[in-house]
Amino acid sequence: MQEELTRAIDVIHLRFGEQALARVDTLPAGESWPSGVEAIDRLTGIQGLPKGRIAVLQGRATCGKSSLGLALLAQATHDFAQAIAIDPGQSFDPWALLEFEPELSALTVVRPPGAEATGEAATGLARAGAGFLLLSLPARVAAAAEPWLPLLAAAAERSEAVVLAVVEESPRALAHASSLSFSCERTGWRFDRGELVGLRTRVTCVKNKVGMPGASTELEINYPLGADLTPECVMTEVEREWTEEDQEERESAVV
Repeated sequence: MQEELTRAIDVIHLRFGEQALARVDTLPAGESWPSGVEAIDRLTGIQGLPKGRIAVLQGRATCGKSSLGLALLAQATHDFAQAIAIDPGQSFDPWALLEFEPELSALTVVRPPGAEATGEAATGLARAGAGFLLLSLPARVAAAAEPWLPLLAAAAERSEAVVLAVVEESPRALAHASSLSFSCERTGWRFDRGELVGLRTRVTCVKNKVGMPGASTELEINYPLGADLTPECVMTEVEREWTEEDQEERESAVV
């Protein structure tokens, strides 16, 4: 039996090359990109978003996912030669990035006309070596993404691009293609002297192929309201004491 297995391995090496088959312990560890949002990096278990993988930020409107996506995009403009925002819904406002102090010269916005064009653009850019891609996907585009998601995942893996999709609800195909998925849930609004100044959101890692799922944190997102805020003041982690009930929820999520 062992001899037959050895011959089969030799045939694979001969036909497809040495890289076609390797022992797991000889494979290089996956690399991560420190996103600059420390609370999120801790949730992944690898201190950053994984390179060459698709990550997802999902949640209902006004839950803070878009602000979180912008914070990650702004950091990417400093760390990569090219950061791409793909915006088929034409809802992306690059000036909303200013509070996070981006490097605008490294940012490109692409606005494809439909789902198929979105897939072609994202896959082509990932294949060409774009370091970071932010996909702001309306529900209709996300629902029609199944045909091109495997191509995008393969292109990102080859080029080690960081791909982040922002959606209200992750369809089955996107949930399957992603290696990391965060759920954002607004836990409350913040008011100062009767004026809305921000919100609180709970971010939970609901899927994680590179670490342990189930971890969560709470973020406070402050609206600028015309005042100058540093990136650290726009988005801060809320200190939280874990109760026994919270711990049970985390453990059940892991199971």
